[in-house]
Amino acid sequence: MALEQTFSIIKPDGVRRNLVGKILSRFEEKGLRIVATKMIHMSKLEAEGFYAVHR
Repeated sequence: MALEQTFSIIKPDGVRRNLVGKILSRFEEKGLRIVATKMIHMSKLEAEGFYAVHR
């Protein structure tokens, strides 16, 4: 069986509303295994560059 990986981002609103734990729990309830987490703070310029590929 091939190993599959995905990358998720919790948007600032989810963090502000303290939903990070609930969101991660939902992933686990669906059978996904969380192998790493990282929280960073981006400047507006960094965020615009990051999201540019998704427009």
